[in-house]
Amino acid sequence: MKHPAHNLQLAAIFHSMADCYNYLGKEERFRAIAYENAAKMLYNMPEDVAVYNSIAKLDELQGVGESIAKKILEFLATGKIKTFEQLKKQVPYDLLELMQHNGLGPATIRTLHHQLHINTKEELAQAILQHKLKLVKGFGERRMNNLAQALKLQKTTGNRLTYKTAATIATELTAQLAKLKGIQRIEIAGSLRREKETIGDLDLLITCNRANRKSLQKQITALPVVEKVIAAGATKVSMLLKQPQIQVDIRIVEEHELGAALLYFTGSKEHVVQLRNIAKSKGWKLNEYGLFNKQGKWLAGQTEEELYTALGFTYIQPQERLGKDELTRAKLITQHGEQ
Repeated sequence: MKHPAHNLQLAAIFHSMADCYNYLGKEERFRAIAYENAAKMLYNMPEDVAVYNSIAKLDELQGVGESIAKKILEFLATGKIKTFEQLKKQVPYDLLELMQHNGLGPATIRTLHHQLHINTKEELAQAILQHKLKLVKGFGERRMNNLAQALKLQKTTGNRLTYKTAATIATELTAQLAKLKGIQRIEIAGSLRREKETIGDLDLLITCNRANRKSLQKQITALPVVEKVIAAGATKVSMLLKQPQIQVDIRIVEEHELGAALLYFTGSKEHVVQLRNIAKSKGWKLNEYGLFNKQGKWLAGQTEEELYTALGFTYIQPQERLGKDELTRAKLITQHGEQ
């Protein structure tokens, strides 16, 4: 089912408002439930909520009372909801997405905020690395590990999947992503693309116009297969799938960056380091955005093939990027052709 953009945007806002009210305590519990129910209703609506252009019409929808109806109309008219903007100032908003992680409830986030004055995930990461949480009652090793996992300071725990299982999941997920508005191309990267025997997480690359990034990020995080969102921004979404619980990292890039991003996020790490060192020896810079000369001029990066050619090598298949001596085995390209 194609989800109307207004519905997805409002569903994401109402879900965030529910998180804010959950954080504020038991006295706001019923508001939290109301906004969560409204978010689910909006996500499952086949028609655009904009067709319900009055409070009376919106009141016909299940889970929408006068207060929520006013906020829907406010968003449709202005693109914002004033109450939501005010709520974000009352809570450590950057930390609220962690509440969906196993063992991390509103009380945990309130403790971190009130006792250690932590407001952002970056501050929390520093506190963990500096062992400051040991000073707070109730923060044992298990809870510390949960926080570290949520912040991706350590990999998601759990069993690794076989290549076949991971490939099936990736195929199903890309089919769902392909239906989202604004997506141009989807590519699989990481250890799955290198066809490793077991897979710990999935890496996907998506191309879209810069203007569509924010909308696309919201559509991705609203997919029904998502158990929880670990992090979400204009260029990256990290999330945990429901079944099986495997972490998926999605990078959103522009078309001319795709080859460089595909090379960078396919790995292996050692292989990419070798290529970066070769670029450096030529006075160039290679990163996930492309290959650049000393003056910062973009040289290549739309395809992997053009990157290898620019660096003096024939194309190396992902399965052969072992991080050892594959570059010395590859055919070098000279000004007179291959040798």
